Amino acid sequence: MALGRTLTLAREDGAAAFDLVCITEQRSLEINNEEIDITKPSCTDPGSKLVLALMYGVQSIRFSGQGAFVDNATMKAVSADAVNQVVKTYQVTVPGVGTFEGDMLISMTFSGDKTNELQADIRCSMTGTVVFVAAV
Repeated sequence: MALGRTLTLAREDGAAAFDLVCITEQRSLEINNEEIDITKPSCTDPGSKLVLALMYGVQSIRFSGQGAFVDNATMKAVSADAVNQVVKTYQVTVPGVGTFEGDMLISMTFSGDKTNELQADIRCSMTGTVVFVAAV
């Protein structure tokens, strides 16, 4: 059994290593495979029933995480990536599935009320070539 908290996001540190981004509550990875309709009517019997035919289109990979904002150097760097629109290399590791690595665009929302901790909602979109290494 894999624990949800072991679904992790890590930011490249500039020295060929990665620092884990602290996400305290929820996290998810979405792999969206767009479908393209390639259905064509029969040339020999144009009035016959159409049978749906699909193929893959654009694939998008997005990560999201929510929870209390952790005030450490890595989270400050992630926040700076969002504020300054910096494209940086990140890794997402899905236990039992594998690791996705590539450039990410970062968006963040900060929220809070007068009695609780500052909350952070991070949304990441992978762009360009994404390297996938399957779990062993």
